[in-house]
Amino acid sequence: MTLIATRQSVLDRVRTHRAMTPFLALDTGRVIESYHRLLDAVPGGEIYYAVKANSHKAVLSVLAAQGSGFDVASLTELEKALALGVSPERIIGSNPIKNEKFLRRAHEAGIYAVVADSTDEVEKIARFAPGMRVYIRLAVDNSGAVFPLDKKFGVSHEQAIEELLLARNLGLQPIGLAFHVGSQCVTVRNWIMALRSCGAIWHEAAQYGIHLTFLDMGGGYPIPTDETVATFGEIGEAISDAIAEFIPETPGLRVIMEPGRAMVGDNGVLVLTVEGRAQRGEKTWLYLDSGVFNGMGEILEGSTYPIFADTDAPATHTYTLAGPSCDSFDTIARDVDLPEMQIGDRLYFTNAGAYTIEYGSNFNGFAIPEVEILE
Repeated sequence: MTLIATRQSVLDRVRTHRAMTPFLALDTGRVIESYHRLLDAVPGGEIYYAVKANSHKAVLSVLAAQGSGFDVASLTELEKALALGVSPERIIGSNPIKNEKFLRRAHEAGIYAVVADSTDEVEKIARFAPGMRVYIRLAVDNSGAVFPLDKKFGVSHEQAIEELLLARNLGLQPIGLAFHVGSQCVTVRNWIMALRSCGAIWHEAAQYGIHLTFLDMGGGYPIPTDETVATFGEIGEAISDAIAEFIPETPGLRVIMEPGRAMVGDNGVLVLTVEGRAQRGEKTWLYLDSGVFNGMGEILEGSTYPIFADTDAPATHTYTLAGPSCDSFDTIARDVDLPEMQIGDRLYFTNAGAYTIEYGSNFNGFAIPEVEILE
Protein backbone atom coordinates (compact mmCIF):
# COMPACT_ATOMS: atom_id res chain seq x y z
CA MET A 1 0.00 0.00 0.00
CA THR A 2 1.39 3.42 -0.90
CA LEU A 3 1.99 6.16 1.67
CA ILE A 4 -1.01 8.16 0.42
CA ALA A 5 -3.32 5.13 0.47
CA THR A 6 -2.14 4.10 3.94
CA ARG A 7 -2.68 7.58 5.34
CA GLN A 8 -6.09 7.81 3.70
CA SER A 9 -7.21 4.48 5.16
CA VAL A 10 -6.48 5.68 8.69
CA LEU A 11 -7.99 9.10 8.02
CA ASP A 12 -11.22 7.59 6.69
CA ARG A 13 -11.64 5.53 9.87
CA VAL A 14 -10.98 8.52 12.12
CA ARG A 15 -13.49 10.72 10.31
CA THR A 16 -16.29 8.37 11.40
CA HIS A 17 -15.17 8.52 15.04
CA ARG A 18 -17.18 11.33 16.60
CA ALA A 19 -15.69 11.56 20.10
CA MET A 20 -15.33 14.96 21.70
CA THR A 21 -12.16 16.73 20.64
CA PRO A 22 -9.33 17.06 21.24
CA PHE A 23 -8.44 13.38 20.95
CA LEU A 24 -5.70 11.20 19.55
CA ALA A 25 -7.05 8.28 17.51
CA LEU A 26 -4.71 5.27 17.55
CA ASP A 27 -5.00 2.31 15.22
CA THR A 28 -3.55 -0.54 17.28
CA GLY A 29 -4.04 -3.00 14.43
CA ARG A 30 -1.59 -1.01 12.34
CA VAL A 31 0.81 -0.83 15.31
CA ILE A 32 0.96 -4.62 15.14
CA GLU A 33 1.56 -4.45 11.38
CA SER A 34 4.44 -1.98 11.89
CA TYR A 35 5.98 -4.27 14.52
CA HIS A 36 6.06 -7.25 12.18
CA ARG A 37 7.24 -5.24 9.15
CA LEU A 38 10.31 -4.09 11.08
CA LEU A 39 10.98 -7.56 12.48
CA ASP A 40 10.77 -9.05 8.99
CA ALA A 41 13.16 -6.40 7.67
CA VAL A 42 15.95 -7.38 10.10
CA PRO A 43 16.10 -11.18 10.29
CA GLY A 44 17.20 -12.30 13.74
CA GLY A 45 16.57 -8.87 15.23
CA GLU A 46 14.60 -8.25 18.41
CA ILE A 47 12.36 -5.27 19.13
CA TYR A 48 12.44 -3.48 22.47
CA TYR A 49 9.79 -0.79 22.02
CA ALA A 50 10.83 2.68 23.25
CA VAL A 51 8.05 3.37 25.74
CA LYS A 52 8.74 7.11 25.69
CA ALA A 53 7.19 7.43 22.22
CA ASN A 54 3.70 6.52 23.44
CA SER A 55 3.14 4.79 26.76
CA HIS A 56 -0.62 4.32 26.47
CA LYS A 57 -1.65 0.97 27.93
CA ALA A 58 -3.35 -0.14 24.71
CA VAL A 59 -0.11 0.34 22.74
CA LEU A 60 2.02 -1.46 25.34
CA SER A 61 -0.52 -4.29 25.62
CA VAL A 62 -0.70 -5.09 21.90
CA LEU A 63 3.07 -5.00 21.58
CA ALA A 64 3.55 -7.19 24.65
CA ALA A 65 1.11 -9.69 23.13
CA GLN A 66 3.30 -9.86 20.01
CA GLY A 67 6.36 -10.68 22.14
CA SER A 68 7.98 -7.26 22.08
CA GLY A 69 10.51 -6.25 24.69
CA PHE A 70 10.49 -2.73 26.16
CA ASP A 71 13.07 0.01 26.57
CA VAL A 72 12.23 2.10 29.63
CA ALA A 73 13.72 5.45 30.59
CA SER A 74 12.30 6.06 34.04
CA LEU A 75 10.81 4.40 37.10
CA THR A 76 7.30 5.24 35.86
CA GLU A 77 7.91 3.55 32.50
CA LEU A 78 9.50 0.55 34.22
CA GLU A 79 6.46 0.08 36.45
CA LYS A 80 4.12 0.33 33.43
CA ALA A 81 6.00 -2.48 31.69
CA LEU A 82 6.11 -4.67 34.80
CA ALA A 83 2.38 -4.08 35.41
CA LEU A 84 1.66 -5.69 32.02
CA GLY A 85 3.28 -8.90 33.24
CA VAL A 86 6.23 -8.49 30.88
CA SER A 87 9.19 -10.63 31.91
CA PRO A 88 11.98 -8.47 33.38
CA GLU A 89 14.29 -10.23 30.93
CA ARG A 90 12.36 -8.42 28.18
CA ILE A 91 13.07 -4.98 29.65
CA ILE A 92 16.18 -2.83 29.19
CA GLY A 93 17.05 0.70 30.28
CA SER A 94 18.66 2.69 27.48
CA ASN A 95 18.42 6.14 29.04
CA PRO A 96 22.07 7.07 29.72
CA ILE A 97 21.07 9.05 32.83
CA LYS A 98 19.42 6.99 35.57
CA ASN A 99 18.70 7.92 39.16
CA GLU A 100 19.17 5.83 42.29
CA LYS A 101 15.49 4.89 42.61
CA PHE A 102 15.34 3.58 39.06
CA LEU A 103 18.56 1.58 39.39
CA ARG A 104 17.57 0.00 42.69
CA ARG A 105 14.15 -0.99 41.32
CA ALA A 106 15.61 -2.26 38.03
CA HIS A 107 18.10 -4.37 39.97
CA GLU A 108 15.42 -5.69 42.32
CA ALA A 109 13.10 -6.54 39.41
CA GLY A 110 15.92 -8.20 37.46
CA ILE A 111 15.64 -6.35 34.15
CA TYR A 112 18.03 -7.58 31.50
CA ALA A 113 20.52 -4.70 31.21
CA VAL A 114 21.10 -0.95 31.35
CA VAL A 115 23.22 1.45 29.31
CA ALA A 116 26.05 3.77 30.34
CA ASP A 117 27.97 6.48 28.49
CA SER A 118 30.22 7.97 31.18
CA THR A 119 32.53 6.74 33.93
CA ASP A 120 30.25 8.39 36.49
CA GLU A 121 27.27 6.40 35.19
CA VAL A 122 29.22 3.12 35.28
CA GLU A 123 30.20 3.83 38.89
CA LYS A 124 26.60 4.74 39.77
CA ILE A 125 25.28 1.49 38.28
CA ALA A 126 27.88 -0.51 40.23
CA ARG A 127 26.83 1.26 43.44
CA PHE A 128 23.06 0.87 43.15
CA ALA A 129 22.69 -2.19 40.86
CA PRO A 130 25.73 -4.38 41.62
CA GLY A 131 26.49 -7.13 39.13
CA MET A 132 24.14 -5.70 36.49
CA ARG A 133 24.64 -6.27 32.78
CA VAL A 134 25.70 -3.06 31.06
CA TYR A 135 26.21 -1.89 27.49
CA ILE A 136 28.00 1.27 26.37
CA ARG A 137 26.45 3.91 24.12
CA LEU A 138 28.63 5.27 21.31
CA ALA A 139 28.50 8.73 19.77
CA VAL A 140 27.66 8.26 16.08
CA ASP A 141 26.83 10.48 13.11
CA ASN A 142 23.25 11.83 13.24
CA SER A 143 23.32 13.75 9.93
CA GLY A 144 20.07 13.24 8.04
CA ALA A 145 18.01 12.74 11.18
CA VAL A 146 15.09 15.13 11.69
CA PHE A 147 15.87 15.17 15.42
CA PRO A 148 19.64 14.71 16.02
CA LEU A 149 20.67 13.22 19.37
CA ASP A 150 24.44 13.06 18.99
CA LYS A 151 25.43 16.07 21.10
CA LYS A 152 23.79 15.00 24.35
CA PHE A 153 24.83 11.34 24.59
CA GLY A 154 27.51 8.87 23.52
CA VAL A 155 31.23 8.20 23.89
CA SER A 156 34.22 7.78 21.58
CA HIS A 157 35.95 4.51 20.70
CA GLU A 158 38.63 5.09 23.35
CA GLN A 159 36.09 5.99 26.04
CA ALA A 160 34.00 2.94 25.21
CA ILE A 161 36.95 0.64 25.85
CA GLU A 162 37.73 2.43 29.11
CA GLU A 163 34.14 2.09 30.31
CA LEU A 164 33.89 -1.58 29.36
CA LEU A 165 37.05 -2.25 31.38
CA LEU A 166 35.81 -0.14 34.29
CA ALA A 167 32.48 -1.99 34.31
CA ARG A 168 34.28 -5.33 34.53
CA ASN A 169 36.61 -4.08 37.26
CA LEU A 170 33.61 -2.89 39.31
CA GLY A 171 31.90 -6.29 39.13
CA LEU A 172 29.39 -5.42 36.41
CA GLN A 173 28.83 -7.55 33.30
CA PRO A 174 29.85 -5.62 30.15
CA ILE A 175 27.82 -7.26 27.39
CA GLY A 176 27.71 -4.94 24.42
CA LEU A 177 27.36 -1.64 22.63
CA ALA A 178 24.54 0.71 21.70
CA PHE A 179 24.04 3.68 19.39
CA HIS A 180 21.28 5.94 18.12
CA VAL A 181 21.37 7.40 14.59
CA GLY A 182 18.88 10.18 15.45
CA SER A 183 15.10 10.23 15.53
CA GLN A 184 13.33 9.97 12.16
CA CYS A 185 16.61 9.20 10.40
CA VAL A 186 16.32 9.17 6.62
CA THR A 187 19.99 8.38 5.90
CA VAL A 188 20.73 4.63 5.67
CA ARG A 189 24.46 5.41 5.76
CA ASN A 190 24.16 6.34 9.47
CA TRP A 191 23.46 2.74 10.43
CA ILE A 192 26.30 1.43 8.26
CA MET A 193 28.91 3.78 9.75
CA ALA A 194 27.67 3.17 13.30
CA LEU A 195 27.98 -0.59 12.84
CA ARG A 196 31.47 -0.11 11.45
CA SER A 197 32.42 1.74 14.65
CA CYS A 198 30.87 -1.02 16.76
CA GLY A 199 32.89 -3.63 14.90
CA ALA A 200 36.18 -1.88 15.64
CA ILE A 201 35.39 -1.71 19.36
CA TRP A 202 34.11 -5.30 19.33
CA HIS A 203 37.51 -6.49 18.07
CA GLU A 204 39.50 -4.41 20.55
CA ALA A 205 37.36 -5.41 23.52
CA ALA A 206 38.06 -9.07 22.72
CA GLN A 207 41.78 -8.37 23.05
CA TYR A 208 41.12 -7.40 26.67
CA GLY A 209 39.10 -10.56 27.27
CA ILE A 210 35.71 -8.84 27.00
CA HIS A 211 33.55 -10.81 24.57
CA LEU A 212 30.53 -8.76 23.54
CA THR A 213 27.23 -10.36 22.51
CA PHE A 214 24.69 -7.51 22.69
CA LEU A 215 24.31 -5.07 19.79
CA ASP A 216 21.68 -2.39 20.43
CA MET A 217 20.97 -0.28 17.33
CA GLY A 218 18.59 2.06 19.15
CA GLY A 219 15.76 3.80 17.33
CA GLY A 220 15.50 6.28 14.49
CA TYR A 221 13.64 4.02 12.02
CA PRO A 222 11.55 6.53 10.06
CA ILE A 223 7.87 6.71 9.38
CA PRO A 224 6.96 7.60 5.78
CA THR A 225 6.53 11.32 5.30
CA ASP A 226 6.93 11.13 1.53
CA GLU A 227 7.85 8.45 -0.96
CA THR A 228 11.61 9.22 -0.72
CA VAL A 229 12.03 8.09 2.92
CA ALA A 230 13.94 4.82 3.21
CA THR A 231 11.71 1.83 3.93
CA PHE A 232 12.18 -0.69 6.72
CA GLY A 233 13.27 -3.15 4.03
CA GLU A 234 15.98 -0.88 2.65
CA ILE A 235 17.30 -0.09 6.13
CA GLY A 236 17.15 -3.75 7.15
CA GLU A 237 19.13 -4.87 4.11
CA ALA A 238 21.84 -2.29 4.85
CA ILE A 239 21.94 -3.34 8.52
CA SER A 240 22.23 -7.04 7.69
CA ASP A 241 25.05 -6.42 5.22
CA ALA A 242 26.91 -4.17 7.68
CA ILE A 243 26.63 -6.66 10.54
CA ALA A 244 27.99 -9.40 8.30
CA GLU A 245 30.89 -7.16 7.22
CA PHE A 246 31.86 -5.43 10.47
CA ILE A 247 30.72 -7.44 13.49
CA PRO A 248 32.90 -10.48 14.27
CA GLU A 249 31.20 -13.85 14.22
CA THR A 250 29.68 -14.03 17.70
CA PRO A 251 27.95 -17.07 19.20
CA GLY A 252 24.70 -15.96 20.80
CA LEU A 253 24.76 -12.50 19.19
CA ARG A 254 21.64 -10.46 20.03
CA VAL A 255 20.66 -7.67 17.63
CA ILE A 256 18.33 -5.20 19.34
CA MET A 257 16.15 -2.45 17.86
CA GLU A 258 14.40 0.23 19.94
CA PRO A 259 11.74 1.70 17.63
CA GLY A 260 9.33 4.24 19.05
CA ARG A 261 8.06 6.55 16.33
CA ALA A 262 8.30 3.69 13.82
CA MET A 263 5.73 1.67 15.76
CA VAL A 264 3.14 4.37 16.47
CA GLY A 265 3.92 7.60 14.60
CA ASP A 266 1.94 7.11 11.40
CA ASN A 267 -0.72 5.07 13.20
CA GLY A 268 -2.17 8.01 15.09
CA VAL A 269 -4.31 11.01 14.08
CA LEU A 270 -4.80 14.04 16.32
CA VAL A 271 -8.35 15.38 15.91
CA LEU A 272 -8.98 19.04 16.81
CA THR A 273 -11.83 21.53 16.46
CA VAL A 274 -11.71 25.16 15.33
CA GLU A 275 -12.77 27.23 18.35
CA GLY A 276 -11.85 30.69 17.12
CA ARG A 277 -11.23 32.59 13.90
CA ALA A 278 -9.75 36.05 13.40
CA GLN A 279 -8.42 38.28 10.63
CA ARG A 280 -4.99 39.71 11.55
CA GLY A 281 -3.98 42.03 8.73
CA GLU A 282 -3.79 39.87 5.63
CA LYS A 283 -3.66 36.62 7.64
CA THR A 284 -6.62 34.53 8.72
CA TRP A 285 -5.99 32.76 12.01
CA LEU A 286 -7.75 29.62 13.19
CA TYR A 287 -7.56 28.81 16.92
CA LEU A 288 -7.89 25.12 17.78
CA ASP A 289 -8.80 23.32 20.99
CA SER A 290 -5.28 21.89 21.46
CA GLY A 291 -1.85 23.06 20.41
CA VAL A 292 1.89 23.06 20.94
CA PHE A 293 1.77 22.80 24.72
CA ASN A 294 -0.92 20.13 24.90
CA GLY A 295 0.55 17.58 22.51
CA MET A 296 2.41 19.00 19.54
CA GLY A 297 5.60 19.97 21.34
CA GLU A 298 7.76 18.66 18.51
CA ILE A 299 6.68 21.67 16.49
CA LEU A 300 9.13 23.69 18.61
CA GLU A 301 11.86 21.42 17.20
CA GLY A 302 10.76 21.98 13.61
CA SER A 303 8.36 19.06 13.18
CA THR A 304 5.33 19.34 10.91
CA TYR A 305 2.19 17.25 10.50
CA PRO A 306 0.15 16.59 7.35
CA ILE A 307 -3.16 18.41 7.97
CA PHE A 308 -6.57 17.55 6.53
CA ALA A 309 -10.03 19.07 6.85
CA ASP A 310 -13.26 17.21 7.51
CA THR A 311 -14.16 17.52 3.85
CA ASP A 312 -12.65 16.65 0.51
CA ALA A 313 -13.50 20.09 -0.90
CA PRO A 314 -10.59 21.84 -2.65
CA ALA A 315 -8.19 24.01 -0.65
CA THR A 316 -9.20 27.58 -1.42
CA HIS A 317 -7.96 29.48 1.65
CA THR A 318 -4.65 29.95 3.46
CA TYR A 319 -4.58 29.96 7.27
CA THR A 320 -2.33 30.31 10.28
CA LEU A 321 -3.16 27.66 12.88
CA ALA A 322 -2.72 28.23 16.61
CA GLY A 323 -3.49 26.48 19.87
CA PRO A 324 -5.87 27.75 22.56
CA SER A 325 -3.36 29.09 25.11
CA CYS A 326 -2.39 32.71 25.76
CA ASP A 327 1.23 32.11 24.71
CA SER A 328 2.47 33.26 21.30
CA PHE A 329 4.70 30.17 21.05
CA ASP A 330 1.48 28.22 20.71
CA THR A 331 1.46 28.61 16.92
CA ILE A 332 1.05 25.29 15.13
CA ALA A 333 1.58 26.12 11.46
CA ARG A 334 1.59 29.03 9.01
CA ASP A 335 0.39 29.32 5.42
CA VAL A 336 -1.67 26.14 5.48
CA ASP A 337 -3.91 25.67 2.45
CA LEU A 338 -7.33 24.28 3.39
CA PRO A 339 -10.98 24.48 2.33
CA GLU A 340 -12.90 27.33 3.94
CA MET A 341 -12.99 26.68 7.69
CA GLN A 342 -15.51 27.90 10.24
CA ILE A 343 -15.81 27.66 14.01
CA GLY A 344 -16.88 24.13 14.90
CA ASP A 345 -15.12 22.46 11.95
CA ARG A 346 -12.61 19.68 12.57
CA LEU A 347 -9.00 19.32 11.47
CA TYR A 348 -6.98 16.08 11.35
CA PHE A 349 -3.23 15.97 12.03
CA THR A 350 -1.75 12.70 10.77
CA ASN A 351 1.59 11.09 11.75
CA ALA A 352 0.73 12.12 15.31
CA GLY A 353 0.93 8.79 17.15
CA ALA A 354 4.36 9.44 18.72
CA TYR A 355 5.52 12.15 21.09
CA THR A 356 2.16 13.91 21.29
CA ILE A 357 0.34 12.84 24.43
CA GLU A 358 3.76 12.08 25.97
CA TYR A 359 4.88 15.68 25.44
CA GLY A 360 1.54 17.13 26.46
CA SER A 361 0.97 19.37 29.47
CA ASN A 362 -2.03 21.11 31.01
CA PHE A 363 -0.50 24.55 30.46
CA ASN A 364 -3.06 27.35 30.86
CA GLY A 365 -5.53 24.74 32.09
CA PHE A 366 -6.07 23.11 28.69
CA ALA A 367 -6.25 19.32 28.73
CA ILE A 368 -3.95 16.83 27.07
CA PRO A 369 -5.96 15.10 24.30
CA GLU A 370 -7.74 11.91 25.27
CA VAL A 371 -6.83 8.69 23.47
CA GLU A 372 -9.40 6.83 21.37
CA ILE A 373 -8.47 3.35 20.18
CA LEU A 374 -9.51 2.26 16.68
CA GLU A 375 -9.85 -1.50 16.95
